[in-house]
Amino acid sequence: MTADQTPPPPASRRMTDLPTDDRPRERLLRLGGEAMTDAELVAILLRTGVKGHNVAELAREFVASLGVEGLTALRNYGHDELRALVRRQEHDLRGIGDDKIATLLAALEFGARVFGPAPRELGKPILVASDVVRHFFGEQTRCVREGFWLLALDHRRALIGRKPALLTTGVRSQTVIDVPTVFQRALLLGASSIIVVHNHPSGDVTPSPQDIETTRALIRAGQTLGIPLRDHVILGRPDIPPHYRSLRASGCCAFL
Repeated sequence: MTADQTPPPPASRRMTDLPTDDRPRERLLRLGGEAMTDAELVAILLRTGVKGHNVAELAREFVASLGVEGLTALRNYGHDELRALVRRQEHDLRGIGDDKIATLLAALEFGARVFGPAPRELGKPILVASDVVRHFFGEQTRCVREGFWLLALDHRRALIGRKPALLTTGVRSQTVIDVPTVFQRALLLGASSIIVVHNHPSGDVTPSPQDIETTRALIRAGQTLGIPLRDHVILGRPDIPPHYRSLRASGCCAFL
């Protein structure tokens, strides 16, 4: 090699070349999940690397591709979004195919179900805003962009289905709420009444003029269709009190 030649990059180390105590699975079992880095957790899920990159390197590249939000960005990713993410990269992430994407999606859904409402809670009537919020513990820990959900209630005011229906998502600051879409889904689910929920990623649960206008439009449509709107709840963030705001309790709209 001449002096002006660039030396080749070092060969990627296999995970089996690392000391046992430095491997992600062994570290997890020894130290617990809290001690793990984001990349180490992703490496455990991905299980294997790709040509030229061991799984630890692949996981680090994947986490880096999520930007400053890190793993929290995955709260809004589905299959199509993950595929688009890995395809936008150069060559490093192209080895993350549908099998690995399915594993990541399964992990996200697993966490949502673990931290969501217990099955024994599902049949209870939803009477006040705090009852609504308990159905969103799992969803709220996942969602950072603004989303809009429908809670379809039966004649006992119990939730129809296992979880609220996500109707639309926005891009960080706002989401578009289409009144006909809300009631089309309510009719399909056989709802006797409904509650709608959306979140403010900023943590400020003060209703905007658009929130109030939309709520009044939903109240009018519900009266016409015989599917009354019981409440519109704004979710904030778990780390910023108050964590939610009920528009019914605030008195800004004339609910039935």
